[in-house]
Amino acid sequence: MKVYPKIPRYDHPVVPAELFTADDLTLIEKFDGSAFRFTLYDQRYAEQYPDQVASAADGVESLIFGTRKTVRGSHRDSLDEIDGALHRAVRCLREGVDIAALRTLHDEYEGPLIVYAENLVYSTLDYGYTDRDLPALVGFDVLPYAAIETMTPPRNPYEETFEGFLDTDTAWEAFERIRVDTAPTASSFVPATILDRLDDGFDPETYTFPASSLAEEMQVEGVVVRSDASARRAKLVREEFQELNREQFGQQPEDAESGAEYVVATYCTPARIRKQVRTMVVEEGREFGLHLNDDLYPRVVEDIWAEDWPELMELDVSFTPADVYPLVAKRCITELRKMQTNAELNDADPTEIWQHLS
Repeated sequence: MKVYPKIPRYDHPVVPAELFTADDLTLIEKFDGSAFRFTLYDQRYAEQYPDQVASAADGVESLIFGTRKTVRGSHRDSLDEIDGALHRAVRCLREGVDIAALRTLHDEYEGPLIVYAENLVYSTLDYGYTDRDLPALVGFDVLPYAAIETMTPPRNPYEETFEGFLDTDTAWEAFERIRVDTAPTASSFVPATILDRLDDGFDPETYTFPASSLAEEMQVEGVVVRSDASARRAKLVREEFQELNREQFGQQPEDAESGAEYVVATYCTPARIRKQVRTMVVEEGREFGLHLNDDLYPRVVEDIWAEDWPELMELDVSFTPADVYPLVAKRCITELRKMQTNAELNDADPTEIWQHLS
């Protein structure tokens, strides 16, 4: 059975240092959002699609979309059946992507394509989502189905070389062809911003990250360094973004500096917080808002104790239970803000945001 390839990631340690000495480097803005991909189900090439795509299309020409690992549905599906965090992206597929142009590209490549994009939802950087209109999807890679067999087998996911992907100029030309330039900004598809082209190498140690093309008052999350000749990518994330990410969402378990931080990083997951929010709002009829945190974070801690206490007792790290509460409170208020902002952005119920993506 064919596999629908996962969305590429660029920050693998196997990226060779010589990438930065290549004479065909392109620097592209890395946006802070959520991974997204889509493909047009074209009945002329029905035999080329994996089962997941064919099933989602149900025999009808449609744009089939997914997140990093999973096919999520068709742009023809009712929004009631789609996770709230994807509503704006799906509206973009309906209004901002030219299906006829994408079908023409299938003719040129003798088969379908996968378009990889960033779904612009609030994650760590707030580009001013509630203050300005921003595009919904930002394209950054294109892969013809015919090249999927050149991809690294699943047993070696960290050795992906990007062989078979369209080169930068060809991919960006494809983005321009399939985007509907008359679509409203809030449901538009745009190519990622090309920041620079270098023919004499690149020094990541001295690079100064520029302002984001989405908000001039904010620095980019990072940059993607591409070399088409070597079929390589590398993602460079500025240190301040990493610190902001840790400040908002807590340490990774391996980065924890105390037992309490380790417990929160391991067990206070977004899914656990959202589960409690949905219980409070949907089952108990409480009004959604940041005020929920007064009761939310103690409930999340109680849920951790109830479900994971036997495992916590076996940990090799020591912690004081009282120290866990303020860290969980901080995680919960951050998650509430994300749910609130992305619900407004997607015109969706806050309790439907990431309900099926946890």
